[in-house]
Amino acid sequence: MSHKYSVVLANLAEDGGDVWKKPREVLETIAEAGYDGVDLDAEPDRIPEEKFNEVRDIATSLGLKIPALLGAWACWHAGEERDLASPDSSVRANAVRYAKMCVDLAATFEEPPYYEIVPCPKDTGYPLTSIPYNELRENFLQTTKEITKYAAERDVKIAIEPCNRFESYAGFMNTIHEAMGIVEQLGMDNLYVLCDFFHANIEDGPITDTLRRAGDRLCYIHLADSNRQAPGTGHIDWLDVMRTLNEIGFKGYLALDSVPAIPDWKSLVRITLPFMKQMEETAALQEQIRY
Repeated sequence: MSHKYSVVLANLAEDGGDVWKKPREVLETIAEAGYDGVDLDAEPDRIPEEKFNEVRDIATSLGLKIPALLGAWACWHAGEERDLASPDSSVRANAVRYAKMCVDLAATFEEPPYYEIVPCPKDTGYPLTSIPYNELRENFLQTTKEITKYAAERDVKIAIEPCNRFESYAGFMNTIHEAMGIVEQLGMDNLYVLCDFFHANIEDGPITDTLRRAGDRLCYIHLADSNRQAPGTGHIDWLDVMRTLNEIGFKGYLALDSVPAIPDWKSLVRITLPFMKQMEETAALQEQIRY
């Protein structure tokens, strides 16, 4: 089974692959490497519309889709607190306001990309947040419901991305199982989960069991090995992952999301896709031998 691949552009910037400064070089490198798409930053309050459209148009001209918009949720990324589960209602309202702006941006596309949401506090509270779990869950449930309803009216799909305890709440919304609980409780057709393999490797059980738990609500994958580097450089069993994705009929994108870009952004882009394609071919060969 052949899969679709994208690149999270934000993670290339620190190593010199800043798409907002040199869009043609970055996007041509990705297109020439054989990727199907790129994930753009969703920051309509900071990225000028003219610049955003320039990058989008160049990507389209190179045959690259925009399958997802990446939200700026962490304080270091956002420059402010945007916490969808915060005990402070004003912080939650600001986070919802930002999310709706991003949904509006997604709605301008002919094929609206997924938009990912994350409850991301200023302080993780590690090793365990002092804020009661049920309070955080209820807050996130209500903000997710509001955002997802707003998105549904604009034909935009929302994906919840659980994050590890060191980058988000320590003890809340760290696992795919928790995210699926929200998805199943709300029962909204345009609400899905995104599995980032780096986070799942820390917080979930076996990744293959995690993928099966998400099933048809799994819409997107962020690709990184256990060391957050290129697939194949850590201890994740990628062949087992590929077999499982085929088993559950996954049809979404797998987006390169390694941080930092090592050995450099161009090498990272160029070496990842051949490795993943080899996993595809090996899984297909094993399937033929088996049957």
